[in-house]
Amino acid sequence: MAATSEARVSGDKDLNPEADGPSMENDIKQLREDIAKLSEHMKKLGSRSVYTAQRAAKEGAQQLRGTAEDYQAELAEMVREKPFTALALAAGIGYLFALISRR
Repeated sequence: MAATSEARVSGDKDLNPEADGPSMENDIKQLREDIAKLSEHMKKLGSRSVYTAQRAAKEGAQQLRGTAEDYQAELAEMVREKPFTALALAAGIGYLFALISRR
């Protein structure tokens, strides 16, 4: 019987929030500070990720622009060297598009 009443007393301490009032308040305060630090850290990580993505997109766009300019220069050179071949090729492509668009 004595063990049962002792267990009830210790169990009642766990259910009584006033028994650990100051330490619980300190724990809550510490949790709030930790959450604030964590959210600040997440903001920094997010801004770094955005910066990295923007930089990668800009580099990709510059590379694509350079490749397109190279193709344009090659095409212009081919048209200058073989104008009739380029004209026949353009007419053939136009004819194929016309056939496809009819259907």
